[in-house]
Amino acid sequence: MRASRIHRRGPSTFEANMTPLIDMAFLLIVFFVLVSQVASAEFVELALPRTSSGAATRPDDTQRIVVNVVPARDGGAAAYRLGKREFAPDEAGLRDLVATLARAMRDQPSVEVNVRADRATAYSWVRPAMDAVADGLAESGIDRSRARVRLVVLGERADG
Repeated sequence: MRASRIHRRGPSTFEANMTPLIDMAFLLIVFFVLVSQVASAEFVELALPRTSSGAATRPDDTQRIVVNVVPARDGGAAAYRLGKREFAPDEAGLRDLVATLARAMRDQPSVEVNVRADRATAYSWVRPAMDAVADGLAESGIDRSRARVRLVVLGERADG
């Protein structure tokens, strides 16, 4: 009697293919690194002014543009930041900021604009950012009643 071919090869072994698992782990790491960079692009560490009235509210997560007034040591502005892009606090930088804001407002007419500034930054440096938002709105040609501009301040928390 002849032996079957199956038994001649020897016992079979089971091995898990780890390549897809490693690929998936690598893709997750890349995803979280990219998301963390996008989330931090509009965040500049500021000591926001505190408000005593209840008229100021925290912005929600609707479509928004955040203009940060990057503080300088002397109470001035080192730059104006929109996303990852910085604009010089001079006339040419403000013109570029206005043009960039106008393009963004044309692309998303219902966008809200938040202007953030450190509490130590003088208002004379915050005002040009607010004027740039108004000029960007005028240059965009969208309906003024749809525009929302907020000066972001940090309110008192209920937990102390």
